Amino acid sequence: MQNKFIVSLVIAVLVVGGVWYFASNRQAGKPLETTKIKVADLPIVQGLPLYLAIEKGYFKDAGLDVERVKFDAPNQIIDSLISGQVDFAIDAATGITGIAETKNPDHLRIFMLTGGDDKVSNDSILVKNGSAIKSISELKGKKLGILPGIQWRTIAQHILAQNNLVADKDIVLVELAPGLQAQALGTGQIDALLGVEPVPTIVKANNIGKEIVAIPTVQYVSNPFYGGAGVVGLQFAKQNPNTTSKVLEVFNRAIKEINQNPDGARQYLKNYTPLTDNLIAQVPISLFKMYGNFTSSDTSAVQKFYDIFSNFKVVDGKMDFQKLLYPPK
Repeated sequence: MQNKFIVSLVIAVLVVGGVWYFASNRQAGKPLETTKIKVADLPIVQGLPLYLAIEKGYFKDAGLDVERVKFDAPNQIIDSLISGQVDFAIDAATGITGIAETKNPDHLRIFMLTGGDDKVSNDSILVKNGSAIKSISELKGKKLGILPGIQWRTIAQHILAQNNLVADKDIVLVELAPGLQAQALGTGQIDALLGVEPVPTIVKANNIGKEIVAIPTVQYVSNPFYGGAGVVGLQFAKQNPNTTSKVLEVFNRAIKEINQNPDGARQYLKNYTPLTDNLIAQVPISLFKMYGNFTSSDTSAVQKFYDIFSNFKVVDGKMDFQKLLYPPK
């Protein structure tokens, strides 16, 4: 009889303790926050904060289980964020993010910007070695390779227009995944390439092609130019505010380390991008900024970039960068 009483007492204590534990770890009846996250990226230099954080165990330090999800096209990343297939993106296209959020609000928030300026190269226009093409105006009647999606198509249209060329009339735009661009230029599938790092470094180092315009986005769009962004799905951020804060702190930690010692950080591009050890030593490291460090010059530069999409009627009205900023409002 006494043994039954003791067993009943133990069970009661366990039940009460379990109820207290789960109740104390719920917020207003919501389930416990997930510690498993999926982060999307393109295999380019702008994914470095993710690669460094994974390799150095920063996610594990924060109690997070991270899964990298690699994509070949910028629009695929935004689609996956909106559908909830991934929770974060480290190098999403800033322009596509703005377009998606303008057309279908309250799905995405930007917490990081990445790109280049007049000192840090982010992109180039290249032609094949031996080509007689020396300027953008000489691309008339040619094929220009670009990253897939509306962002780089619109950027190309804008750059060409300022050189008296009309895209898809005077010049054919060919959308190619990053891994196919160098080969396409070398084989003559395209006559020129508007490429984002590390593709320009790969093209030049392997004697495939030469640069005719350095950092065209800075020359023709904005300085600095932030073509990439760290993006979080808004629904995920609202349902998992503590986890989201931890993830952003991990990226903040990684970015501080990259900015303080870019040459030490570049090694973490290995195995995540198509760069060899030799090319890793040569590739320019992008500019990275977290939302708490955005300056008025940064936000003005992105807004100037966003206005291009209105000018080319990609969206109706104005795309407002301020409305996309993290934290969610």
